[in-house]
Amino acid sequence: MRQAVLLCLAMALILAPLGAHAEGMREQHPNLVFGEIGGKAIIFSAGYERYFNNRFGLGVGGIAFGAEDGAVGLFPIYASFIPVGDMHSLYLSGGITYFAGADNWEEGWAEWFGTFSAGYQYQSEGGFFVRPTMNLLYKDEGFVLIPGVALGGCF
Repeated sequence: MRQAVLLCLAMALILAPLGAHAEGMREQHPNLVFGEIGGKAIIFSAGYERYFNNRFGLGVGGIAFGAEDGAVGLFPIYASFIPVGDMHSLYLSGGITYFAGADNWEEGWAEWFGTFSAGYQYQSEGGFFVRPTMNLLYKDEGFVLIPGVALGGCF
């Protein structure tokens, strides 16, 4: 798992300079706030992404819910890459999802999953964006594909 995280970070650092001189939508509106159904957090999550240039950004998200007997939370952390396009673009991301919980508020557990996402992103000049994706969550035992769609605003 550690190797997958290091590989994702290395790819992000290598690919980030490709868009360093591009002028575009994500430089005008570098902050994205959204809700996502499916996706990196499996069910539903709220998230924030910050683009450092028109091609490369970092994002976090999360959902947590509890009950009388315990709680569970999922927290994606990832790097986003837009290799082509501006208002209409290809979207790629890689990172990890931290999955933690407690069965009885005294005994906790935690898991890490690697994530890779590919999809389409539409980002308007008016501040709206939508991103349908296919998300691969993987661990040593195997993987699962989960569709997702993020809707939100950019500023």
